[in-house]
Amino acid sequence: MSNTMSTPDQKQGLGQSAESVIAIALLCVCAAAGIAAWLLSGKEATITLSEQGELAKVTAVQAEEQILTEEQAVLAEWQARLDGEFSQREQNMRQQAQLVTMQQQSEALAMAQASAEAAARAAEVAEARARNAEQQRQLALAKIEEKALAANTSAVDSKTKSGAADLAVEDRVPASIDWNSCARPEYPEESVRFGQQGTVTMAFTVDANGQPSEGKIVETSGTRRLDYRALSALSRCKFEPERVNGNAISSLAQVRFTWKLTR
Repeated sequence: MSNTMSTPDQKQGLGQSAESVIAIALLCVCAAAGIAAWLLSGKEATITLSEQGELAKVTAVQAEEQILTEEQAVLAEWQARLDGEFSQREQNMRQQAQLVTMQQQSEALAMAQASAEAAARAAEVAEARARNAEQQRQLALAKIEEKALAANTSAVDSKTKSGAADLAVEDRVPASIDWNSCARPEYPEESVRFGQQGTVTMAFTVDANGQPSEGKIVETSGTRRLDYRALSALSRCKFEPERVNGNAISSLAQVRFTWKLTR
């Protein structure tokens, strides 16, 4: 009988144990499900935070790029303004340099004009002096001619007083140049180069000793260089004085000299 009763009790105990196991298993399943749900919710939160961080980073980069673009635009505007100011300043400096150059050229031109005017005035003064000297020389020659004429007149008067017979046989030999007493004029190189030639007539006042004291151009050869070269050379020559009845007297002698190129 004891055996009979023990069997149901055993069955009842086994049944309770199975229920306990099932309950524990259900608890474990619920716990596992809760843990899994909790883990999943944490993972989603982590993913959300990560996405928000990435979005924030993208937004920050975009903001930095926008700021950089604005800064570059401002810098470009300032650079353009500075370039414009520099170009304007450079243009002003070039204009000032051109003005300075023009002013210097104007001053140089004024100085050149003043120098030319001074040279012209000096030339006028020199020409006036030359004309004055020539007038004085002509006056001196006129006085010498007057003296020679007076001397000749006096000699003629004295001869006239000595008798009409003596006057009728008066022997007059005009003054002449002694070509052996001096060198002939040399042809100027400039006149040779330009082919200048001609005949010049000169007048000299010759004293009783045959010395020429004054000379002048009576008829030009057409070239002043040839005229004065001949006058200068022949002024060094000696003359045979004019003689009246063998007596030497001072007189005015004319000499012609011809410049001719030989080919």
